[in-house]
Amino acid sequence: MSHALRTTSYALRRGGVADAAKRVARRVLRTACSVLRHTRLAGDDRGSALLETVIVLPVLMVFIMLIMELCMLANAKQLANYAAFSAARTASVYGVDSTAKTHLAAAMAMSPISPATPPNALAILSSFGLSNPTEAVHTICSIPGFEDSLQWSARLADSYVRTSQPVCSTGTTTGKTRRHVVVNVTYIYRCSAFPFGRFWGHAALTAYTNTLRALPFYGVISAVVTSLDNSWNWNVPIRGRAVMDYWAG
Repeated sequence: MSHALRTTSYALRRGGVADAAKRVARRVLRTACSVLRHTRLAGDDRGSALLETVIVLPVLMVFIMLIMELCMLANAKQLANYAAFSAARTASVYGVDSTAKTHLAAAMAMSPISPATPPNALAILSSFGLSNPTEAVHTICSIPGFEDSLQWSARLADSYVRTSQPVCSTGTTTGKTRRHVVVNVTYIYRCSAFPFGRFWGHAALTAYTNTLRALPFYGVISAVVTSLDNSWNWNVPIRGRAVMDYWAG
């Protein structure tokens, strides 16, 4: 007992209790600071919005571009049906054998979405049987918003290559006496954002370009056909169909 008292007295005299208290206080303070620091960092959202934007924005942009591309494909489908309707209307007046007129009607309907790429536009138009390409283009350019004749010459020439010769057939619906004409048109649509041609495959485009190579004036359109083959994964065949009363014969 006396030894303990002496030890305590010695510790008090030497300041041992005070040092121990100081050490405990420092440990408590460090622990408290550590807890506060971790709590502050856990509640700090600075930079989280930027990180979320970096992660989400590219996905959102791809999604928006995908929707835009699908909308343009739907627009091309509607235009292909309209091209078939224009060819059917021409065939119903001039007859199904008026191939040059039906092809012109279909190509003009598809020209707004055709690329203005061919440098020899007038030669291509003449090769497809357009007797006066300059006059035809001037007719288009007389419409407000279609003032650039050089651009629309190239668009119409490219549309001629991308739009198939309309396939016209006549018939009579069962139970009716009036004849009708059925027109089918194929258009090679050029995708803008996504290579959807990979989903359609290369076979359909190859079959189409083979029909172009069989034309007697293939040398005039060879550059455009080669471009179609080389960029096959960006080109998608779009088919249009129309039925109309036949008045020509």
